Amino acid sequence: MVFIAVVNHSSRISDGDVQLAARACATQVRRDVAPEWGVKPLSVVYMEKNAPVPPGAYVIGVFDDSDQAGALGWHTKDGDAIYGKVFAGPVFDNGGSALEGELSVSAVLSHEVLEAYLDPRVQLWASDADGALWAYEVCDPVENFAYEVKVGGRKVSVSDFVTQAWFDSQSTGEAYDFLEKLTKPFEIAEGGYAVKMTDGKVDQVYGARFAEWKKPGKAHELSRMARRN
Repeated sequence: MVFIAVVNHSSRISDGDVQLAARACATQVRRDVAPEWGVKPLSVVYMEKNAPVPPGAYVIGVFDDSDQAGALGWHTKDGDAIYGKVFAGPVFDNGGSALEGELSVSAVLSHEVLEAYLDPRVQLWASDADGALWAYEVCDPVENFAYEVKVGGRKVSVSDFVTQAWFDSQSTGEAYDFLEKLTKPFEIAEGGYAVKMTDGKVDQVYGARFAEWKKPGKAHELSRMARRN
C-alpha cells in the first residue's frame, strides 16, 4: 500500500510536534493539493521510530543534522524504495521553529511530502516556450512562503506549492501557486529556486533573495540538481 510514513529520528523536535506536522501535511494533501492537481490523495501517517513500515510506503525521516551545509531536506528513489529526509538542525540554527512560519520543520516536511507525492521518482520535467526544461519540483519556486493548517487545536505551517498552470507556458490569468504570489508560468519567488535544463545542462536558478546559507545544500550529491542529472 502506497502512503507516506513520517518517522522522527531527531532529538531537537519532539515526537508530538512531528506528529502534528504529519497531520498538517495529511490535511494539506487531502484538502488543497489533491483537488488542485486533480490526483488521488495519498495518506500521510506518523509512525513510531521502531515500528515496521509496510512494503510500498514512502518513508520520510526527520533527523538532527543535514548531509551538507544548508540542506533542509530531500527525497529520492533507490531501486524500488522512495524515501526522504528532513533536517531539524539547520531550521533551528537559522532562527526557525518547529511548527510556525516559513522556516519551520513542519514547512520543510510539507515541502518534501508534496514533492514525493507528485513526482516520487524525481523524473518529471516541463518545457517552457524556449524549449528549456524545468523539474517538477512543486515547492522549490515558492519555498519561502508558507500558510497555516489547523490540526489538534494548533496552527501548523505548511509550504506553499505551485499549480499545474505554473508548468504550462501557454497559461494566462490563472493561479500559479496556492497562495497566488506568482503571476506567470516558470516565475520564481525572490526566496525560491528551480532546477532548469538548457541544451542538456542542468543548473539551479535562484530567486533574487534566496538565502545564501542554503546554497551549499543545493550542490551536494543528494541535491535535486544532482538527482536530475
